[in-house]
Amino acid sequence: MNKSLIALAVLSSVACIASAQSNVTLYGRLDAGLGKAFGGQLQMIGNYKETSMWGVRGQEDLGGGMKASFNFEQGINIEDGALTGGATGAWNRAAWLALGGGFGEFAMGRMTTAQNRTMGTFDLNAHSVPIFMVLGNHDGERGRSLNGTANNTSALKNLGLDADGSLGGNRANSQFMYTSPNLSGFQARASMILKEDKGAAPAAPAIDTRKSSYQLAASYKNGPLSLGAVVQSKLAVGASNRTGFALGARYDFQSFLVSALYTQDESRNTGKGFGLGVAVPMGAWVVGAQLARVTDNPNPAREDATAYELFANYSLSKRTMLYAGYGGLNSAGKVVKGTTGSNTFGLGLVHKF
Repeated sequence: MNKSLIALAVLSSVACIASAQSNVTLYGRLDAGLGKAFGGQLQMIGNYKETSMWGVRGQEDLGGGMKASFNFEQGINIEDGALTGGATGAWNRAAWLALGGGFGEFAMGRMTTAQNRTMGTFDLNAHSVPIFMVLGNHDGERGRSLNGTANNTSALKNLGLDADGSLGGNRANSQFMYTSPNLSGFQARASMILKEDKGAAPAAPAIDTRKSSYQLAASYKNGPLSLGAVVQSKLAVGASNRTGFALGARYDFQSFLVSALYTQDESRNTGKGFGLGVAVPMGAWVVGAQLARVTDNPNPAREDATAYELFANYSLSKRTMLYAGYGGLNSAGKVVKGTTGSNTFGLGLVHKF
């Protein structure tokens, strides 16, 4: 009996020491409901507002303010339980390793881009945390950064002007990314993907269009004001490619929040455009509207493409939210989206663990 108690005490001590030095967390998010996509029929919907997923993340305290961290994340189709990812592999949403400290953080692998981590906050129907936690002064959470965008109703996303990923996508493989410390509200990010990590070179006499690329991003937050900017170099050699950039601003007037974003896409075929949004908190409710428009596109059929969205989110708790969303497109917007339908709507539930 005494030996058992001693062994139990030793194991408890080891567990406490290990817990103090490192930790691993299982987390996830699920989205399901009822809705209709552009040109589709009313049916069960999964991943309509959020992307259902699960993941594992952790970090080890290395001492002296240093830490090593990692993250693996996998998409899920909640309608049939299948894992999503296709050609991108099992951990299609994240697979990275990082070292951080007083100098900031240096990460390597597949991860969200510098644009995603900086500009997603300017899409007001964003995910990651219930937006009322940002707009309403709940538990000192006002001002927490949001990242992401509504999957199906987002006005910006439906025109290819996503706040969180229009410049080459919201995630990328083989990234080297540096994130600076937060200095009085200012934070910078820089990421690079080397040419040789963009697949094998084509056989001669084909032209090698691969090109090393980078993103430089910066954000500034001071009270109710948030600003962001990102620059994307050419992703590949070609006449349709150019340097892309995005600029965003958000202001919290206490009773409502406004946001504006302007983007020049890396691809000339997508063009340039802007987005405007407003969100109003009413207790656990947040209602809002956003508008996006293409202002410069070489294809006349896509010129002046316009999209809008209306949304209402009700937070049952910090982890569970009901949502309703409606999105619309004009005729040029349908050309950009590649659909014959002019509207989409969904009613659903999101739960995080």
